[in-house]
Amino acid sequence: MDIFENIKDKDILLSQIKLIIKKYKKGDIIFNENDTCFYLSHVKKGHITAKLSLPKGNDCIVRYLNEGEYIGINLLFSSNPKYKASFIADNDVILELINKDDLLSLLLKNKKILENTLSIISDFGIVQNEHIKLLSRKTIRSKICYILYKKYKETSKLIFNLDYNKTNLASYLNVERESLSLEIKKMIDEKIIKNNRNEYEILNLDKIIDEI
Repeated sequence: MDIFENIKDKDILLSQIKLIIKKYKKGDIIFNENDTCFYLSHVKKGHITAKLSLPKGNDCIVRYLNEGEYIGINLLFSSNPKYKASFIADNDVILELINKDDLLSLLLKNKKILENTLSIISDFGIVQNEHIKLLSRKTIRSKICYILYKKYKETSKLIFNLDYNKTNLASYLNVERESLSLEIKKMIDEKIIKNNRNEYEILNLDKIIDEI
């Protein structure tokens, strides 16, 4: 969803604020963890990975952002507006930035923008809660089964692609890559799933559910 969704006078409203355009190359750090959030950032182009630094020195992927998504929408008006992760460009990225005062002006002027913004914040909270549920699983297998079952529910298909390669999936699940690969191999040997690169096929849905 866009905060300007179903807004007929979008161009007029944008002309009344200062819209900042920022460009980044692949590998650029867009925001560092604990930086202060001063803007609402809209991903106009590109893909971004949000990574959280863990005490042992490794990183945990907490979020992938695609075109049309927002950074900072849950932080800008917070009493502690610090980024909880670092944001890194996966390819060429263009961001559209709106400062706090301009966003507040838009929210006060247009009820639909306010409704859209609150909806995006609510959806963001749901996504974060889902990741917490995933990380709370006690075993690697239960984490794998949780994410596979979630994808099955989203697509209603037993064959699908995950957005992660094995390295990124391990980071997202907060497990070692070798341990993840070993567990996936075990699940293949037990005829619970098939796997080819990012493609997964659930062979035994009941077993997936039981392992969650």
